[in-house]
Amino acid sequence: MIRLILDSNFANSAVLYVAIPFLVSFAIFQFTPKPKRHGLWKRYLAHMRDATIIMLATSVILFEGFICVLMFMPIYYLIVSVGFGAEALMKRGDDGQRSKLKASILPLVIAIFAVEGLTPSTSFERQNQVTRTVIVNASIDDLKANMAADIEFSDRRHWFLSIFPLPVDVAAGTLKAGDVHRLDFIYKRWFFTNIDRGEFHLRIDEVSENQIRTSVTRNTSYLAKYLSIQGTEVQFTPISDERTEVALTIHYQRLLDPAWYFGPMQKFAVSRSADYLLDQVIIREVSHD
Repeated sequence: MIRLILDSNFANSAVLYVAIPFLVSFAIFQFTPKPKRHGLWKRYLAHMRDATIIMLATSVILFEGFICVLMFMPIYYLIVSVGFGAEALMKRGDDGQRSKLKASILPLVIAIFAVEGLTPSTSFERQNQVTRTVIVNASIDDLKANMAADIEFSDRRHWFLSIFPLPVDVAAGTLKAGDVHRLDFIYKRWFFTNIDRGEFHLRIDEVSENQIRTSVTRNTSYLAKYLSIQGTEVQFTPISDERTEVALTIHYQRLLDPAWYFGPMQKFAVSRSADYLLDQVIIREVSHD
């Protein structure tokens, strides 16, 4: 079912990330042996164990990588936890008829959440932007010189960003309108093999005294499956001769549903990425507040 959805027009919809976890959890709950003489808590832990093994194993069959599995697992655990929590509540003194009523409501709720992204009318706003601001002890010319220098990305990143591979090669080192910076990515889906190669092209659209604006002209990297980076803006506001406020804005489009799950996750990732780019490309060794 997952493979069919991934090959369809609904690969990024909530059907994949809400309905499928519910169906998988239901199948495990119904058809795997339940621990004898154990309460609901141990059944819950056993279910989580079985589901984790299944997800890690089937990533090979689905030709998907470890990043996709890591994105899928938290929402699966959440839905399963809701299901077991509902079962625990149903067992607290309810009669059989009321329990059946509550049990029938949960699939209906899941179905409602699963339709997100199937049509424009069932989708939420996808365009987003993140702005990070920092004050540095440097002039605008110094910061522009940093941006024009060769780029070497450090492995020192936020733990969440460390899940995603860094570019293996960066063709940059200029700061002229019309120039295109190219980043080459290699993503080993199964840690050591099943290699996915892609490119990320960033064109410099505008270079003015206090602003630098870019746009993405090509993105075939693994990141393109999760969100669409559309461009950046760097705004310089002089505070004094040797002190500048730098504001980096990243424009992006969320591709995955549901919004309540991937919206905050992607905003967090893009915010941390903006901090990383400020540190590695614009500020570099300059002290800042």
